[in-house]
Amino acid sequence: MPVFPQSNPLFGLVEMASGLWVSRALWAAAELGVADAIGDEPAALGDIAAAAGAREEPLRRLMKALVSVGLFTAEEGGRFGHNETSLFLRSDHPLSQRPFLRSIFGGEHYAGWGALGRSLNEGGTAFDHLYGQPVFDWYADHPVEAQAFSRAMQSTTVLVETMLMAAWTPPPFEIAVDIGGSGGALVARLLTRAPEARGILFDLPEVADAVRSGVVDPRIAVIGGDFFESVPEGDLYLLKLILHDWDDEKSATILGNIRAAIRPGGRVVIIDALLPQIVGNHPGFLMDLNMMVMTGGKERTAAEFQALLETTGFRVESVTPTPTPMGIVQAVAA
Repeated sequence: MPVFPQSNPLFGLVEMASGLWVSRALWAAAELGVADAIGDEPAALGDIAAAAGAREEPLRRLMKALVSVGLFTAEEGGRFGHNETSLFLRSDHPLSQRPFLRSIFGGEHYAGWGALGRSLNEGGTAFDHLYGQPVFDWYADHPVEAQAFSRAMQSTTVLVETMLMAAWTPPPFEIAVDIGGSGGALVARLLTRAPEARGILFDLPEVADAVRSGVVDPRIAVIGGDFFESVPEGDLYLLKLILHDWDDEKSATILGNIRAAIRPGGRVVIIDALLPQIVGNHPGFLMDLNMMVMTGGKERTAAEFQALLETTGFRVESVTPTPTPMGIVQAVAA
């Protein structure tokens, strides 16, 4: 964000407010593919504009703004190059965040946040007020945007999974069920630690059909269904960034269906943001606001997860923080 003298609280307020400008500038760079257009070496503005399909003068102003906040570098002769941060916008980077920025800060997400006032004034979910239906129903009617959102979620997955797996030691299991697991990256990684075990990737039928050909491990079965109705049998259930999409009542339905299907002594593992009990500088509070805008769900504290699990027949065994905003709550069937 723009740098203002921090000694003046008014400037600090303006700096916070200008975050919208920064996020939209980042979105524009991701949408245009500017990082791909630059390539491995600093490039002339005209070449970047031609590759990105943009006009030179507006792009020059965008690039200067992005350099000013720490993205890209300005070189001699009007060229622009990469720095360590901008490399994450390249499509070919193994931890590319381009899909995340394109989806989460553009399109239906950007419009949904524009209706934040309706949630505050009328209650309910801003997205539902704006579009007349819940976001996942909307995605079912808009497959292009749904696929873009799926890619966005996959790009965040690669960022956090390594840290999650380093912080948490999985319990012994025979069948791990990845609930709403999209491409199945988490269950695939988990199976590398359990060569005798099997996995199930469980998601909506249209998602299961779309990803089935990309699941190469023969130990992973891809099953379509609705977790509000039932889930496959297993002894380890993974819920990564699932429960935060739903309110307590719907989250309890999901957990209740898991409790009905789980093998004796089985466990459920919830991977979501863990809000601290005392409000402070934690990204989970903005993530919680995003849930209010987009899905009607919420982020939770460890105590809130414990209460939710106890009402659905589970006992919390451990709560594991990680270097990311995510935490891991592990519970056993009581």
